[in-house]
Amino acid sequence: MHGPSPARLAACERAGTSYRDRAIANAAARYDRRRHLPKILGTAPQDLVDFSVKGTRALIAGLTRLARNSARAGSAGHWSYDPNNHIEILGALRAERARLATQMQSASDPSIGAAGGKSGIST
Repeated sequence: MHGPSPARLAACERAGTSYRDRAIANAAARYDRRRHLPKILGTAPQDLVDFSVKGTRALIAGLTRLARNSARAGSAGHWSYDPNNHIEILGALRAERARLATQMQSASDPSIGAAGGKSGIST
């Protein structure tokens, strides 16, 4: 018996990658720091309300470490690996990185206020 052709293997790889990317994007869209982080990262309540750049960077570092460890457990076939949990971790990481990018853009553009909109009075 012969295995699947290289073209079929490549098609399966592309399909799996696009599904994974969609699942991570959906997890990032649903992400709510106060609701998801205690389950994912086991953070303290004061870390949940720290929306500063420093606090966001600390959460990103923790989520990156957790994602790396989860990926290692998955590739090693460890019994505790949960692919759904891994997708939630990656979704939270993507959402926190987007939050940090927005914060950094707001800090570098003085015309954007703290709320994310243009400051000043519109005419």
